Amino acid sequence: MSAAREQLSPSNPPTDTGWLPLPMNTMEQHAALPTLEHDERVRYQVAAGMNTFLAQRLLPAVQQAAAERVEPALEASLGRPPADRHEYRRGLERDLTWQIWSRLRRSNMEMVQQATRLTTLRQLPALVATCRELNAGHDRLTLESSLQPPGYLARLHSHLMPGGYVTDLGQDDVAAGATYELGVYAVLGGKSGPASDRAGRATVAWLQENRPGWQPKRILDLGCGIGANTAAIARAFPDAEVVGVEAGAAMVRYGAARAASLGIENLRFVQGDIEQPPLDDEKFDLIVSLMVLHETSRAALGRIFETSQRHLAQGGLTFHLEQPPYRDKPLLEQCLRDWDGRYNNEAFWSSMHETDLAEALRRAGFAPDHVQETEANAPQVGATPKTQEDYGRGGAWYVVTGEKPRLEQVRA
Repeated sequence: MSAAREQLSPSNPPTDTGWLPLPMNTMEQHAALPTLEHDERVRYQVAAGMNTFLAQRLLPAVQQAAAERVEPALEASLGRPPADRHEYRRGLERDLTWQIWSRLRRSNMEMVQQATRLTTLRQLPALVATCRELNAGHDRLTLESSLQPPGYLARLHSHLMPGGYVTDLGQDDVAAGATYELGVYAVLGGKSGPASDRAGRATVAWLQENRPGWQPKRILDLGCGIGANTAAIARAFPDAEVVGVEAGAAMVRYGAARAASLGIENLRFVQGDIEQPPLDDEKFDLIVSLMVLHETSRAALGRIFETSQRHLAQGGLTFHLEQPPYRDKPLLEQCLRDWDGRYNNEAFWSSMHETDLAEALRRAGFAPDHVQETEANAPQVGATPKTQEDYGRGGAWYVVTGEKPRLEQVRA
């Protein structure tokens, strides 16, 4: 029996009624956060509810259609089971149930991104003024006006977000950062917590379990975005100096203001290219990237890992958290996971999930016996075991780590 048939059949219908998305007013509040009018809150709640419906109610119908129609039709036409996800997808995309689910999901994502952008633009002058005032009170923001963002960010509106991460609308602009924070919460319905920092909390939990008592003094987050996950790490290690690097000026301006409003004083934001961050010869005990690699490119991936090797202190750890690779996944699950790469403006998504990240770390200079594949997790807020899944992307994150031994360890 196929994986899809085992997962759902008429005699085994879904019984978990699941989880309702959290309203937008449950977000962690800070001075830089855009304010929401009544109709905006309702619009976001409708979008979050639609995502929940698609995941909990319509996705099981896709799984059932795959088991009862798609797989038998593919085997009949090919004379064998489909060999890979590409063959499987071609059959899946001809099925009406998949088409409905995929079209609704894409349309809902577009609606969220348009709504968050409108909310931000409606009050952008006030947001700019607030963030400017917050950032004037500290020196934890470094901008680089001459930076040319890498093409994979400049040419693509990632996640369908208008302008992507690197569009700058003018002096002291923060639109990309504000839009991003609203969008993440609306799309996930609050599952990542009030601060949308689940990946950061998962990182901290992994470190506490695998390196108990370790207190890194300097921490670098490559591709920090607005610093939501970075803030979780900074809070967990209050005595550490934490640096977040991100290419988008509007992202780091907003992130620095956000952190200042939340009273996080050990977090510094630097605008820069994570392939070659403007950090001179600085060394860090812990270097992380959290759900960033799929936003880059094949060439950039190697350079990012080389950056980790170059800036990692002796005895340090580099920690890269991502969605799990496709290997050993059932073909239907691979297609579900691959949706973002085909329909959500994430150009490197598919290729990254086929890349051997452990081998890439080794090629970047990490010794084979100091590279590890593992996983990390933090609970989704309000989710039950059956609703942890997010279109096949939930559960534990995949993590690849590399350690740089101390000289005395190498000599030994």
